Amino acid sequence: MQNIFNHKDYQSLLARLTTITTLSEKKWGKMDVNQMIIHLKDQLDIGLGNTRAAAQGPFIFRTMLGRYLALYVLEWRKGKEVTPAEMNADLKGTVITDFESDKHLLLIRLHEFATAEVFSDHPFFGPLSKPQWGRLVWKHINHHLEQFGA
Repeated sequence: MQNIFNHKDYQSLLARLTTITTLSEKKWGKMDVNQMIIHLKDQLDIGLGNTRAAAQGPFIFRTMLGRYLALYVLEWRKGKEVTPAEMNADLKGTVITDFESDKHLLLIRLHEFATAEVFSDHPFFGPLSKPQWGRLVWKHINHHLEQFGA
């Protein structure tokens, strides 16, 4: 299972992230490429404890079974995701500045996350172990890179 804490998986995501530009077109969903970059950064900020996020979303995700299914078994639906308010640019997410600055900040946060040892609770999944956070971050970034053809 891919995980952000596996060096090879981390490097692969970095290489794919560098291919994302303002011209990258979405294959599904509502977010444009700028919103997607900020959305990914916001998730990392929550995990690192830079942004507080209240518990929200379907309760099943905060159960051991729900977490396991979401992280390791189920394929995430395309365009039908529920997004925590703190990761939604239209609600409480970070204000978009310019693409290159936001992308640079995402890459900084990704590095910080990959070297961190302590993580905050996730608004949907609650407390996660380091391996669970690593899997979630890899799966989430991968999902959105696929959304934009990377």
